[in-house]
Amino acid sequence: MSQASQADRPSTGAGEPKKFLSIVIPVYNEEKRISPTLDKIIAYLAGQTWSREIVLVDDGSSDGGIALAQQKLAGHEVCRVINYGTNRGKGYALKQGMLASQGRYVLFTDADLSTPIEELDKILPWFEQGFDIVQGSRKMPGATVERHQPWLRENMGKVFTALSNLIARVDVRDVTCGFKAYRGEVAHDLYGRQHIYDWSFDAEIIYIARRTHYKLKEVPVRWFDESGTKVHLVKDSFRSFMGLLTIRLNGFRGLYDREISAQVHQEPGTKEA
Repeated sequence: MSQASQADRPSTGAGEPKKFLSIVIPVYNEEKRISPTLDKIIAYLAGQTWSREIVLVDDGSSDGGIALAQQKLAGHEVCRVINYGTNRGKGYALKQGMLASQGRYVLFTDADLSTPIEELDKILPWFEQGFDIVQGSRKMPGATVERHQPWLRENMGKVFTALSNLIARVDVRDVTCGFKAYRGEVAHDLYGRQHIYDWSFDAEIIYIARRTHYKLKEVPVRWFDESGTKVHLVKDSFRSFMGLLTIRLNGFRGLYDREISAQVHQEPGTKEA
């Protein structure tokens, strides 16, 4: 599914052609890592014919990462930047990017590109099989971990996935892999109902998807650990555990079943490069 015809590019209500793919990248002080990531994405997209956009979400960065990214993408790819002026967390950044996306399919990838962008070739064909969400997994047969995380962090991730399956009943092997794709309307629906913005946001989105009976597929991917994580193991692990309990409580309260207005943060706004 590396090519797309005009039929693959439905129109929006305004009569403007919809992008085939949106790539949403949350960015928080990524000046040291964003340049090689975008070089790889630009090179990959140069071989594709479908329409696309890159949505950078500035989560209150204090460095020059966003400016560097815009400069890197200028003349190569359509780029939009969402900036709301303060650090709100990766989950919040993703919510803004997902709700702003215009693609028929929307890919979320981390700024360090731990899963190579070429793995998208494994993701896209599954949408043709009727799946609504297709996400990468480092923890299933066929996955390749080329460089592992430090022992403690890797095992904390395994514990979090186990707790997510036990408490939130997400029924996946890898909750936190930063390489997930959605049908555009599904991304808007799920992230429009999101409430949690810390490390447990991944589990919340999958939990909502399960309640809504969206079809989810895990696909084994290549992955390598990239230094420079913003995760604080003790603090974020405690918050994540509490987040899982909150997810179940929200579910019991019917919070995810309510219609929620999917409005993108408008201050100070979105700009296109």
